Amino acid sequence: MNTVVTPTIVQLPAFVIKGIGTRTTNADELGVSNARLPQLWASYLHQKDQHPDRSSSDAPTYALYTDYESDANGAYTVVIGQQAEDQAHAPRSGQQLEITVPASRYMVFTTSKGPVFETVAQAWGMIWNYFEHASEMRTYTGDFEVYESTANPEQAEVKIYIAIQ
Repeated sequence: MNTVVTPTIVQLPAFVIKGIGTRTTNADELGVSNARLPQLWASYLHQKDQHPDRSSSDAPTYALYTDYESDANGAYTVVIGQQAEDQAHAPRSGQQLEITVPASRYMVFTTSKGPVFETVAQAWGMIWNYFEHASEMRTYTGDFEVYESTANPEQAEVKIYIAIQ
């Protein structure tokens, strides 16, 4: 099964993601006891269910990877949330973070349709392999995944944006 459609390159302006986050490493995420992302996703989905916001119910969910310590082997911060509509008046709550996704050139990888956590994990493996031999260089300034709100988790198609030079 081909997990990723041929990537494209786009230029995007900066924008703000409002959500919740954690700091982790890829090594921690491969282990069961140290993995923080499953709990972060569970917390985000629980908050979204407990406090539905009509204005954002149809908005895509973003998973932003930022504040990289070094590269794919170092620590990084993950923020799961939605794009802030009005950045000047975005509401703040105790655990909400507002993180700017930098303006950049992005290589966009689109997963094939399938179980979301399976296809996204496979896509990241292919992305890491791709950049080991690619002419494009990652900047590690901010990468993100986009999950459409209407996506069926068993047949989801996810776009993964990788910042490049």
